[in-house]
Amino acid sequence: MRLKQLLLLLPMFLVFALPAKADSDYVWVNGSYSSVDNGFAIGPYGGTLNGVAAQFFCVDFNDQISGNSGWNANVTSLGGSNFSATDQHNQTFYLEAAWLITQMMNPKNSQAMDAQFQWAIWFLSLTKAQQNSLFPDYNTDLYWDQQALNAVKDGFTAAGWDILTPTGGYGQEFLVPGGPGAATPEPGTIVLLFAGLAAFLIFAHRK
Repeated sequence: MRLKQLLLLLPMFLVFALPAKADSDYVWVNGSYSSVDNGFAIGPYGGTLNGVAAQFFCVDFNDQISGNSGWNANVTSLGGSNFSATDQHNQTFYLEAAWLITQMMNPKNSQAMDAQFQWAIWFLSLTKAQQNSLFPDYNTDLYWDQQALNAVKDGFTAAGWDILTPTGGYGQEFLVPGGPGAATPEPGTIVLLFAGLAAFLIFAHRK
């Protein structure tokens, strides 16, 4: 095989050699959280995603979990177009939740303010009947959810965010900012890969 032919095959080799994002992740929650409000833990929750330390933001009020537990989850990109594997099947819901989470991530917030944003996210996830009967501050939740919807209509996006939806009967649906579940090759791995390719090409050329 000639060197020119090898070079033509190089891009195809790289596509198959580099790791790709997995279709499912393993979520483990360690029981840590930011604060408690009205008897409920306010995010972010601590834990690991595929064994790597991560923070999780809950967008699911109906399913209860306990600390030191884990589950498999389908991964859906918030920037994608197919939300069939999610609980809400609605990109706008997750974008609104993501906007509220960005407000929660402000280090100047009080715990009470973060709790308002968390309750607003949970409020979004429920039916009208549940909203009226379960929520401690209906009007505040409604206000923040309207602000989130306005932000989405104005073009708010959450590039790189992932939705983690449990695949079995146990678990909560989470949003993960920045998509840390994505498999990214380490720089050292890439260097070794290209070094091996270079040696292979040199050998082939000499042949």
